[in-house]
Amino acid sequence: MYFRNSKSRKKWQKTFIDNVFSHKTATINTFSRILLYNTYLLEDKNSHLPKSLFKFYSPTAENIMDVKKQRLRLSHPKTFNDPFDCHTGYDTKSYVSHALLKYIEKTGYIIDVKNSPNGFTHDEFDRLKLTTYGYNWYGKEEYDSVLWKLLESKSEDFKRIINGLKAKYLNEVKTKIEKLRDVNIRVACFSALDRLKNFNDIIQIWSHYADNHKGFCIEYDISSLKESSFSLKEHDFYKNQSKYMDERVKLLIIGGLFPVIYTANRVNIPKTKLNKIKLDEIGNPFHDSYIDSILYKTFIVKSAKWSYEKEWRLILDGDVCNYYDNKIPFPYITRIFLGCKMNTQTIDTMIEIAEELGVKVLMMEMDNKRFMLEERSTWLYKYDKESAKLHSHLF
Repeated sequence: MYFRNSKSRKKWQKTFIDNVFSHKTATINTFSRILLYNTYLLEDKNSHLPKSLFKFYSPTAENIMDVKKQRLRLSHPKTFNDPFDCHTGYDTKSYVSHALLKYIEKTGYIIDVKNSPNGFTHDEFDRLKLTTYGYNWYGKEEYDSVLWKLLESKSEDFKRIINGLKAKYLNEVKTKIEKLRDVNIRVACFSALDRLKNFNDIIQIWSHYADNHKGFCIEYDISSLKESSFSLKEHDFYKNQSKYMDERVKLLIIGGLFPVIYTANRVNIPKTKLNKIKLDEIGNPFHDSYIDSILYKTFIVKSAKWSYEKEWRLILDGDVCNYYDNKIPFPYITRIFLGCKMNTQTIDTMIEIAEELGVKVLMMEMDNKRFMLEERSTWLYKYDKESAKLHSHLF
């Protein structure tokens, strides 16, 4: 279909996102709604999903209760520790210079009179244009420097007009970006680690996301999602609400799962596209599906410095998450790993929860010789605990 060849598979996420938003209409205009009305878009995505995903947790009461109730909390990107995360890139200088040149062209500030104090000659305008678009025939001059030199010979009134326009466009681009970044989405982050190869080596993830090894890690087996079928229609909601919602959540989970793309460059909105975005009377932006795709891609692109995390993300529209109070059903727990510095009370609680859920629980220990962790069964922990209890009673 749309990401079959080996080259495109490397960035199938971007192709998939573009394809989804190409089906955007006036009423079916969010990522989740588009998928709900076009379920066939998921046909080729299953082949890209991993068998398991790992998620690291700090040992808070809320996180422990979420595990017990088999639900997954999704967060707004504003809470992430990386300030670049989910933030669209843009070039302020390029936007302002581009907008200013367009204004000058349309408003008659290009005049034939040489050395005029109230406009730019054709040569002066061409010089500005060349420095703006990177074809500089005047050496290594930059746009700001050229504009400043040209304005030196202009009238104060003309300087005020040009500087006022620069300030206007600068404020305009900042407002547009702020509005575009204020997206109504929620994200849950996972790691696609290989338990047999690198799971016990990534000790820094335990430090960053599991409260310095005091927390825990959950392995989710999502292979069953690949076998999901979607047949219920909207009117079926009234016949079997539980089944209808379960099917819809599975569909959106499949549609919203993406591996993160690690790169040195941020996702940027081109100045020409940013220039076309209009704000309504209350400041909301109007934009096309191209901008939707750009914004969505920022959610799955991170700096290459984070690549050791091998991150996958579940991205859902805020309206969907609000229905579940930002905690969706996620009954795919297959193993629970306990951090090597977890306290006894939390260990006992997690073992009890694992037994209730019928899943395996493993304890992580520091390797005595290497910078890595080892897994061990809880039976030795239980044995030691019972032995200590017996010893305290006898002596």
